Order: sequence, then structure tokens, then C-alpha cells
Amino acid sequence: MFQTSRRRKVGRPAALAAVVTAGLLSTMLVGTAYAANANITGTVKNSTGTGISGVTVTVKVGAQAKTATTNASGAFSINGTQTGSATVDLTGPANPAAGLPRVWGVKGISTTIVANGVLNFSLPATSTVTVTVSPNGVPVQGAAITQCSTDNDAANAATVLAGAPAVAPTQEFTGLTTNASGQATLSVFPDTTFGRVCGAYTQTSGGMATDYVARSGIKDTATTSAMTLFVPSTVSQTGTVKDSTNGGQANLKVAIRSGGGQVDSTSAPTTAAGSFSTVIAPGNVFARFSGRSLSNTVAPPANIPRSFKATIDGSSTGSPAWNVQLPATVTLTVKVQNADLTPVKNAIVRPLTVGGYDAANNAGLVAGQPNAQITQQIFGDNLSGANGEVYVRLFADSNLGSFKVIKNLAGTASRETTVPAGNVVVSNTTITVTLPA
Repeated sequence: MFQTSRRRKVGRPAALAAVVTAGLLSTMLVGTAYAANANITGTVKNSTGTGISGVTVTVKVGAQAKTATTNASGAFSINGTQTGSATVDLTGPANPAAGLPRVWGVKGISTTIVANGVLNFSLPATSTVTVTVSPNGVPVQGAAITQCSTDNDAANAATVLAGAPAVAPTQEFTGLTTNASGQATLSVFPDTTFGRVCGAYTQTSGGMATDYVARSGIKDTATTSAMTLFVPSTVSQTGTVKDSTNGGQANLKVAIRSGGGQVDSTSAPTTAAGSFSTVIAPGNVFARFSGRSLSNTVAPPANIPRSFKATIDGSSTGSPAWNVQLPATVTLTVKVQNADLTPVKNAIVRPLTVGGYDAANNAGLVAGQPNAQITQQIFGDNLSGANGEVYVRLFADSNLGSFKVIKNLAGTASRETTVPAGNVVVSNTTITVTLPA
């Protein structure tokens, strides 16, 4: 959005104008000057002329910002603001106003503030969009309707202050749930550019609860009167996750997204035998199997890294079952020592950034499916022992990123150092790290 300034013409006696002009000229020598203690009033109304209560009005002149909230009739008053070129922001009330988006704002309205000025804002008209969540044609009640991203959707530019440049209102679809017909009605500013709209819900089958996110199939470029979020048909995708010794892995997360982007499903954690079951649209899918146990006070999982993700681009048919077998692991030994080569006890190993995953080579995890990309985090399974050694379980052929070795001291102090990226772990490997004094 661009902003321009508009100077409001105010009639005044010639003598007074001369005095004011002289004052402004005298201050130009030291920079921009703003006259203080101006009082302004105004209203915020919808397109039919009804005042909207609870709207936050923020007026910014230079570095100064003054705020007021509209009353029951949509009126507001701001005292003691400066005069001059200004921008005004309007933020919708905490309780959604009837006929307006649930969460909305109009930012960067350009104007000029004068003493005893009046600013009357008129919001654009809204239209309605009915969203339906109906997998397999069966309505889902209680689905939460949101935007799939955290970005606000923007309406086309609209004039909300007479004589000022048009600005683009923004809006969000929060706090809406579908009714017994699987429908929710959105109030939106017209000509809105939508991103994808999502409907999140949970269904229970056979005692197992599965979380789903249904999406609009495409990114809509304009508002329509109806939008259906649905999966044409679904299959039950079952399977197991086992380690390289054929042992079932419990408490792993299984998340699957249909290739068309219309539905995500997240199964309950895998059972003690490593089994899972979820419902998904048949066809091309994106699947992720992941496990996280980042605490050194929790026993590490057997035969797998503490934290990893195995990602597959595959095909879901419901039959046969997906039998996922994770690759074998190797041991990275981090030997921690002082400058005099004496071992350091109770040191820990952590990735340089918690969100940073180190990549292992591709691996075939499911028979008949493409190879998977495996990523993992470098977390020490235990504190270093009396010999100064920390043992880290990793999938083989790992290209390690940077990681930290930390020795905690009293209070918040610690001794630590960073091991730069570049190490490759193909088989059992030892890296020696010397902590600073």
C-alpha cells in the first residue's frame, strides 16, 4: 500500500493565518514542527451508516500515537494529539460486530490532523461466503474454520475516509465452527483475495481419534458465495513402524497429506507394536513419520535417534499396509575434555538451533514406495560420564550440521563450544571436543 498526505483546508482570519505562518517559518530552521494539544472527534460506521462500537482508532503524527475506542454509537474522541500529516489505523472490536469479518483492520489511512478536526470513517460493504466441510458427503459439525496460514487476507482497496486515498482492509476467519449441516458463514469484505481456507476436525473410529485438516482445493482469487472443503473419497491407511531389528516403535507421530492438498490426517501415536491407522484420500500423498524425545532426563528410544523425521512421497491405496522399517543406526561418540586433556563429566550435546535438522541419506522405508528423506537432530542420549564421553544415536551416512557441547555450571553459567558443520558419520565415529576454560 502507498500513503499520501492530504492537507485539510480550514478557513481562518488573514491576521491569524499570518501569525501561524510566521510561527511555522521560525521552526523550519530546526526541523519539522508539530503543534500539540489538538482535539479531534469522529465516527466509525459500516456501509449502511450504523456506528460500530469497540473499534480501536490509532492516530499517528510523527513519533506520537494517540488511541481511542469507539462508543456504542461508533463515536470517538482524541485529545492532545499533534497536528500535521498523519496516518490512522482502525482495528476491529474484540467481540465481532454483526455483518463484519470476525477479525479485521484498516491500516495506514493518510490524512491531515487539524485542531478540532472531524474524521468520519465508513467501512466497505461485506458479502457472505458459506464454507462446507463434508468428507464423503457427510457433514462435519464443529469443524474449526480458519485460514491455512497466519497471514491476513486482503480485500481490494476501499475508501474509508472521504478525500483520503483508498486502502486495503485485512481480515481473518477465526473463531468459526461448522453447524450440524457442516456449514459456517463468513462475513468478508468484497473482492477478497483468499489464500486456502482450512477446516480442522477430529473423528473417532474403532476407538482411535484422528485429527484432520480439510482444505479448499485451490487458492481462490476472489470471493464466491460457497466454498466446499471435502475429500471425494477416503481409504483407511494402516501400517507399522519398526526399527532395523524389526522391533515395533511406539509413540511415533504419523502425518499424511493428500497430494491435492485437500486433507491432512494425523494418527494417534503408534502403538507398542508400532502400528498406526489413519484415513486419507487415495492417490499421491506426502507422509511423515517422526519421533521426538529431547530431554536428557528421559530414557532415549531404542535403536532410533532421539529426534528425527522420515518423509515419503508415496501413494495411499489402503491396501497393502505400509510397513515402515527405519534404517540401522550408528553411534557418534563426543569425547569432551578440558584443555589439559582431562575428561569433562556431565556435558551434553545439542544442535546449534533446535529447529535445525541434520540430513541423512535417502533410505527405502516402505516396500514399493520411493525412497524417503530422513532428517534428525543431534541430541546426546545421556550426560557425559566420568570418561567425558557422550553417546549420540544417529541414522548412518549423516552429514552433520553445527552442534554445541555444553557443561552447565552453578546458576546460569556454562562452559560451551560449537563444533562446526562438515563432519560425516558413516559408521561408529568419535569426535573430540575441548571446552574453553
